[in-house]
Amino acid sequence: MPYLFTCPHCQTKTQVEDRYSGQRGECVTCGGEIQLPDFATEATSPHAKSPSIPKQFASIVAAVVVLILFLAIGVAAIYQGRQTVGMLQTNRDRAASIRNLEKIAAAMNAYAADHGSYPPPFTTDASGKPLQSWRVLILPYLGEDELYNLIDRNAAWDSQENITVAFSQMPAVYRHPQSQARGGFNESGYYLVTGDRTLFPSSGPLGPNQVVDDPLKTILVVEASPPVTSGVWTEPVDVDFATLQGIGGSSNNIGGQLDTGAAIVTVDERGHFLDDATPVSTLRALVTPRGGEPLADDTLD
Repeated sequence: MPYLFTCPHCQTKTQVEDRYSGQRGECVTCGGEIQLPDFATEATSPHAKSPSIPKQFASIVAAVVVLILFLAIGVAAIYQGRQTVGMLQTNRDRAASIRNLEKIAAAMNAYAADHGSYPPPFTTDASGKPLQSWRVLILPYLGEDELYNLIDRNAAWDSQENITVAFSQMPAVYRHPQSQARGGFNESGYYLVTGDRTLFPSSGPLGPNQVVDDPLKTILVVEASPPVTSGVWTEPVDVDFATLQGIGGSSNNIGGQLDTGAAIVTVDERGHFLDDATPVSTLRALVTPRGGEPLADDTLD
């Protein structure tokens, strides 16, 4: 008849046929050397007892279990610590990006108060060639008068003189907190969404008083990765509403700077963070200033 044997090394319980009684060998689970008891003798002995683990083996097993638990707790704590540090950094970057956007929005609104509308996405020469981005036009409203005067606004943004200025100086407010980590020292992290039905249609920019929808739910400037161009902050390039497909994933989408979504600022100069799961329909409704789309009160909470 089979007998129940417990390996003193790994505690695996095995049914062993009595014909192997008293033999030595290796545990099929852990490979440790084992000595099988003489089952027949123990079964017939009046003082026979069930096989048990010697005290020294029990102590070793207990110590190993404690060590494994200690290591598991330590690994979990390290992993949790790294997650916490990563989350803290993400939250800091998100908050810093929102502060940048709020400063940019305040400058945009100050420009609109003086000119009757927001700045155009870019100025052009007589032939329609792009000259300067809106980022250059609002420099005086960001306290960057000296830099503004260094740029030749009658020349193209990529003229030798203007490129030299752009590479040598860049307002900190245009630099996304993640840009330095990627080596993008001269790239902007912030863009307009342009095109028909937006605040910046081809017919000319609108002003804050032309916003029919709730200003608290109308996007003014967004956080985005640089489109596949030069990446220089003065370049007149923005996000095209016609091909906007959501948050992250595409070079023409908003986001892409942070893993979990995108920072944006609305016409009322309040910064918000949109989760990357935000439906495209909601995002497009937030971009259009006169679309009349119904949006829940907590859309930007």
